[in-house]
Amino acid sequence: MKFSRRKWLVRSVLCGGAFAGLGCGATEKHRLSVTRTDIPLDPRHAALDGLKLALMSDFHHDDYGNSRLIRRAVETINNEGVDLVILAGDYISSDSVGIAPLCEELSHLSPRLATLAILGNHDRRHAALIRSSLEEAGATVLVNEAREFPEFAVAGPDSHCGRLGDLPRTLGGIAPEKPVLLAWHEPDTFDLHDDPRIALQVSGHTHGGQICAPFYGPLLLPKYGKKYPYGLYRRGPASLFVTRGIGTLKIPVRFLCPPEVAVLRLVG
Repeated sequence: MKFSRRKWLVRSVLCGGAFAGLGCGATEKHRLSVTRTDIPLDPRHAALDGLKLALMSDFHHDDYGNSRLIRRAVETINNEGVDLVILAGDYISSDSVGIAPLCEELSHLSPRLATLAILGNHDRRHAALIRSSLEEAGATVLVNEAREFPEFAVAGPDSHCGRLGDLPRTLGGIAPEKPVLLAWHEPDTFDLHDDPRIALQVSGHTHGGQICAPFYGPLLLPKYGKKYPYGLYRRGPASLFVTRGIGTLKIPVRFLCPPEVAVLRLVG
């Protein structure tokens, strides 16, 4: 039987000499990383100059969740003095038992303006409970909705999985001249819009691959997360930032891909 190069890489990381690798990976999932990135602005989006936001995603708190890690992430964000916090979805994998302890930690976030949250593909089954729990924790949940501030708006389509996201409806009430921050769980949706109001899209979903191979990168990426796996991307006047996320899915391991809080500063 022949195996593709990708399959051989997966096997080499997970199996071939993997005891040491998995041991490191089981430890790495607790090592919070803070990524600070400047996002360049097009002149038409100058109203966003100086805005500072924190991005977290993919908690999967019922799937090997770690409340101490979330507590450290919240403390880190509060110490950064951000204007906005955006929570980009997948709070649990499937079991709603994880949402209460997660929201207890998230309730301590204290940005200057607001904590805003969107839903991910794993949140659909318990969407109503997740929304109410996040709102009780102080977040504004956007589901095909936007929240407007005096100088800009934050738009939050629903998950693209299942085609639940409705971008025209989400953007419909925003003035033509107002810059928009778009929070959409799946990053490959970056190719689905060219609205000149959108200065930055923030996404999660990919976990950055969760397990990466040296000199190769992420080995396994989800649907709608294959083209833009991690980091900053540019297209014309718009940017996309994809976070590695906080939690783990299916196996309690991260390898060359630590959990992340992203702190983004928009600069003209």
